[in-house]
Parts: sequence; structure tokens; C-alpha cells
Amino acid sequence: MKLVTTAQMRELDRRTIHEGVLTGEELMDRAGRGVADLVRHMADITGTLNPCAMLFAGRGNNGGDAFAAARHLKDMGFDVWVWLAGTESDVEGDALKHLQSLKSQDVAVEELPTRESWESRFLNPSSADFLIDGLLGTGSTGAARGAVAAAIRYINRVANDAFVVSIDVPSGLHAEHKISSEGTAPVQEDNK
Repeated sequence: MKLVTTAQMRELDRRTIHEGVLTGEELMDRAGRGVADLVRHMADITGTLNPCAMLFAGRGNNGGDAFAAARHLKDMGFDVWVWLAGTESDVEGDALKHLQSLKSQDVAVEELPTRESWESRFLNPSSADFLIDGLLGTGSTGAARGAVAAAIRYINRVANDAFVVSIDVPSGLHAEHKISSEGTAPVQEDNK
């Protein structure tokens, strides 16, 4: 396995699409399939019966990877829940295509567009065998804010009872920086 920087990863994605090797939609589907295969493998080796996966999706390409992963996991027999840190109207491009494909398989996508909507979930947290973080990817910069910051806090709160799988990098962690000694990514507080 080769390790690459975020700039190198973006360039590899750009070249793959630009040179006609794969479309952006196909590349996203492959990423989602890879995540689903990994989670299926984890369920198998841990002996998890009737596995349940909760996917946390952002509005961008990382969210699109999560939508694709959710579709593949459903096909693999997982119970699947998808929570979107935003609204469906915020999702565009290839991510929107995967959201529409997911919804065509009768998978409900719950919109949680504000910090307050996530905070209401803290009162009665849901549990799943696998938590899949598709909130922010290698393209994010700065501290997470608003609904995404609240979603990260939610994942951190329920993570002790589940396996957490992050698509690209853990949300809120800049891929070029080291994680803090507390093991957490920066989260910016705001009123959004």
C-alpha cells in the first residue's frame, strides 16, 4: 500500500476522471464498494449477526461515497441507516446521483441540517454495529462547523459501542496534520 498526501490523492482522482479511466460517479461507486467490502469483512471476522450500519454523510463527495457504501451494504444484507448533515437539496453532482440511487432502494435518508437537530439525537442515541463516517474528506479545510461538527461529536459519543470506519480520513482531521494528544479532531463551535 502506498501512502499519499491529500494533494496527490486529489491529483490521482482528477487524472482518473480527466483521462477517461472512470467517471466521477464510477469512482465514487468504487469507493463506496470498497468501504462496504471492508465493513462486510469486519462483520464476518467478528461474528456479527444481522449487522447494522449507520452512515453519516456530508453534502459533498465524501457523502456520495457514504451513499454508495450504504447501497452496497444494503445489498449485502445489512440494516442501513443514513443520516445527512445537511439537506438533500444541498447535495449535488455525482453525490446526488448516488443519493438518488440509494433512495430508489427504499433506504431512508434522515436530514439533520443544524447543530440543534443533532443535539436532539444526544438525548436518545441510536446504536449500530458499524458507524461509517462520510462527513468530510480530503478536500475539507479548517475546523468542522455547524451540523458537521455536531455529527462528529455524536459519532465520538457513541463510538465506544461500535466499530467506526472513516471514508478517506476521520472527519475534522486535516489529512496533512497529526492528531492531537487527546486523539480528537478540532471542532469549531458556532451557532449554525
